[in-house]
Amino acid sequence: MALAAPAAAQTRAEASRGYTCPPCGCAVNGRLFSSPGVCPVCGMTLIPVAATSGEPAADFPTVQLEMRTPLPPTAVPGAGREHLIYELHVRNFGNRPAPLSRLEVFDANIGATVASFEKADLEALISPVGQNALTIGDGVMLDGGRSCVVFLRLTSDRAAPAKLQHRLHSGQDATTGPMIDVASQRTLRRLGPPLQGSDWVPTNNAGADAHHRVGLVTIDGVARIARRYAIDWKRQRGGAWLDGDEADVRAYHAYGQPVVAVADATVVVATDGFPDNRPRTRGGFTPALALTLQSVGGNLVTLDLGDGLFAAYAHLQPGSVKVRVGDRVRRGQVLAAIGNSGDSRWPHLHFQVSDGPSLLGSEGLPYVFDAYSEVIGDRRDKRRNEMPMRDTRIDFT
Repeated sequence: MALAAPAAAQTRAEASRGYTCPPCGCAVNGRLFSSPGVCPVCGMTLIPVAATSGEPAADFPTVQLEMRTPLPPTAVPGAGREHLIYELHVRNFGNRPAPLSRLEVFDANIGATVASFEKADLEALISPVGQNALTIGDGVMLDGGRSCVVFLRLTSDRAAPAKLQHRLHSGQDATTGPMIDVASQRTLRRLGPPLQGSDWVPTNNAGADAHHRVGLVTIDGVARIARRYAIDWKRQRGGAWLDGDEADVRAYHAYGQPVVAVADATVVVATDGFPDNRPRTRGGFTPALALTLQSVGGNLVTLDLGDGLFAAYAHLQPGSVKVRVGDRVRRGQVLAAIGNSGDSRWPHLHFQVSDGPSLLGSEGLPYVFDAYSEVIGDRRDKRRNEMPMRDTRIDFT
């Protein structure tokens, strides 16, 4: 059988006819052969592409979906339950759009289904990478060569499986991804409180579908979610966040309150001098300074907790930072005070733990506080070795 003569690579719009070898990926990169024969690389028989200029070449296999989890989940206890918070990155390596019909999550050790998502429930979890990657209509279609991220949060009253696996249905086909390990909650670092006193509310926590959770940022060539488990701590008293003029930072109950070290640690970042913003009001919000990677956290303290863990305290009050880089601090030591600097609309403490000192260029990691009280109405529940997962009142006294 004669080898085929290669033609110049063509775009889809230009490719009105020709022959291609899907196993070698020719259909993906646009390489066409002008005559029938066998592929000079793998020896398989070439197949004709559609004569219609706008129709993409057939895929082989018919569904080519890649699934990967950049950061495997850890079982995080919160509100008496276990939470698995992680992302599934999906890429369509095929030449044609692929329907994303149903996603199943199952215990890889015993095959039992842990969760299943389809239709509107699945659509709510998916975020495209770039524009026009997804078509939402009668289901979800992921275009050829495009990617999306599925943001998963699985909650259970039982212990989490030791291994997970995912099966993504695409029409009549299904793709089963690799097994991923689930780290036990025993691996979590136990921390002291970052604040003192009572009436704190953990807004934008990991249990909420908020901007922290989906804040995928690419820095130094790597896409990461540094704020995956971050919390914006605000103070509410008498059902109100402030008492006075909403445009005055000092009217907010959180403003000026001390922030403290969650563990014995070394200071690796200590930034001061950024001004407070005028709080957001019904008239809108404009930061005091243009936001950059250097100013987004405002006045900032980051502690090296050891074992590759870093705790960051952001949006601090100007002039309040009491530590310098290289200082050793003790658990409970006052570091600074809550402000409204950087990318902050209202006075609050942005607190996170990640695997590096960069506020955005690191991977957010889970942690637990060794003791706090959760107040819901007249009920006061003592919590130990958990992470707050609800917008309820938290007391650290």
